Amino acid sequence: MKICCAAALAAIVATPTLAAECGAWTAGVEPDEGGPTMIASVCAAGRPDDLLLITCGGEDKIGLRLVPSVGDDFPPGGDMTYQAAFVFTSGPLSAEVTLHYEAMDGIMAATPRRDSALVGILKSAGPLTVTDKTGVLPTATFTLKGSSKAISKVERACYS
Repeated sequence: MKICCAAALAAIVATPTLAAECGAWTAGVEPDEGGPTMIASVCAAGRPDDLLLITCGGEDKIGLRLVPSVGDDFPPGGDMTYQAAFVFTSGPLSAEVTLHYEAMDGIMAATPRRDSALVGILKSAGPLTVTDKTGVLPTATFTLKGSSKAISKVERACYS
């Protein structure tokens, strides 16, 4: 299973749009399990292997994917049903979201509503800090430069 996860993560990181510099969000069509998919992405400042991705998430939702750069000991205890609370903060704005582990891709994921406080934060200005309340994953900081435009591009592709 870990080989599958590592291969999926390597494919994601090697994708040209997702491997872009960490200074601004990008959006573009990328290959996915179900075919070409519009994905908005950014990598973490100082941790370019940590990624934050936005995809289609179902009716009135977005797919939020946190791709942490972790070793073979994740998830903790090998728990394939692992989930944890994360706090997304930008300036005075903050939202707590439970992310669950997706074993096939080795990522933490959620599908928040498009009108949620979290999506509002992701489209705001200033840096975004993502903190794992359990302390298992290190805190990551992402720029929000270009996030509103990139996320809106995904929303148009998903819901128009």
